[in-house]
Amino acid sequence: MRFTSAALAVAATVSGANAASKGFNYGAFFGNNQAKVYDDFKYEFEAAQQLPGTNGQFNSARLYTMIQFGTTNTIISAIQAAIDTKTELLLGIWASAGQDVVTNEITALKAAAAQYGTAFSDLVVGISVGSEDLYRITPTAIGNGETNPGAQPSELVNYVNQVRSAIAGTSLANAPIGHVDTWTAYDNSSNAAVVEALDWIGVDAYPFWEVAHGNSIGVANATFYDALQTTKNASKGKPVWVTETGWPVSGPTQGEAVASAENAGIYWEDVTCSLLSQGVNLWYYTLQDVQYSTPSPSFGLKPGGDIKNVDPLYSLSCPDLTPPFVAPYLIVPIDSSDPSKIIGNAYTGQLSPTRSTLFALDIPPTPGKTCNLVFMLPTPFDPQYPSPYTLSSPGGIVVSRLSGPNTATTSAATTPESTIVGDVPRVIPGNKFLLENAPCAAGQQVGYRVDSIGGLDLNFFQVSGPAAVGLFMEVSD
Repeated sequence: MRFTSAALAVAATVSGANAASKGFNYGAFFGNNQAKVYDDFKYEFEAAQQLPGTNGQFNSARLYTMIQFGTTNTIISAIQAAIDTKTELLLGIWASAGQDVVTNEITALKAAAAQYGTAFSDLVVGISVGSEDLYRITPTAIGNGETNPGAQPSELVNYVNQVRSAIAGTSLANAPIGHVDTWTAYDNSSNAAVVEALDWIGVDAYPFWEVAHGNSIGVANATFYDALQTTKNASKGKPVWVTETGWPVSGPTQGEAVASAENAGIYWEDVTCSLLSQGVNLWYYTLQDVQYSTPSPSFGLKPGGDIKNVDPLYSLSCPDLTPPFVAPYLIVPIDSSDPSKIIGNAYTGQLSPTRSTLFALDIPPTPGKTCNLVFMLPTPFDPQYPSPYTLSSPGGIVVSRLSGPNTATTSAATTPESTIVGDVPRVIPGNKFLLENAPCAAGQQVGYRVDSIGGLDLNFFQVSGPAAVGLFMEVSD
């Protein structure tokens, strides 16, 4: 694996690392303009969760719209499919078609919250208002034949404010709102007002298209991380999520960039695996794009045919990334000094005399396995790089199993009853601590509470990979 220390340093500092989202982008229709329906979305979501070599990690879906294709403002059927497959959602509001369309998008968003309630909102990791709208108004986009009108910065800020007002008082009230655009859009200071209005920043970065910067597969890793760092520099300290990236498996050459399955596999290993190892929120482009069409270039990691049964065009395994472990899908701090306070899915563990953290995990459905609950804290990181954890005061932890899984809206006052399963009198960096050894609750969602004892004050990003940080469930025979 071709990781560079600079690349890992950038990835480690990306806000929103931790219990990271891992998924794909899903359009509302196929290449022949046929609308995707419930069965299509459900089948695609299931196929993503069954990808070989990924340990079932790709269970998040980024949508571009809330509207079922071909209707005015009917809720997109992907919502019900996500609920039924327990697929996390990064929602999208299409913003490159004017106010009337945005109004319809908001109508569908509010209708989904009203119809599905917390079964829907608990899956929502964020709402993206727009996708590459700022890029579309640039001379580069227009010169490349872009036909969508895009949106001006002031328009996008207005749309963001409309969405905030619309979700207030609904089950989506705590959903963070962001925007997705190219790294060049964020590097343009005239778009700073958009960044200011957001909770998180979504970046689309494709080294394949960077003809002006040198774009061979050999420099793709460096080119990608340059774009990511540029975005982070413009983010005003807000979390940066990678909402699109990928390398085409076929199509015409662009500069020094050759589209091929072999190069796409190299890109997956160099860029995707490095992002996954550091827990960066990532929606890859794309799972499959050749159903009912022949796009050129094609970015789908699966060829045409039955999406569940055709093999990927390249290996999706990542070194040191696919051991039999389960990472939390929900990490929710609670505050005993303010029991009714809802902190929400913070993606960070917060442990102190007044702060505890709740973790929710999906246990694999295979019966007859043994589950070891472990807490991992690596040795201190090189001080020249930001560390994923801060140990302000020594102490230990006590871990309890909840009578039911927590949700993103659980507070100290509403935390389920729990039973202690293990403790660590003193958490010392550089160790893995075994907390519980028991038969796996196959196919179930389980919740745990971690409390500070002995004065421990520890904040950490949940990070998978060789230098793992946080609470994990190891699964063995």
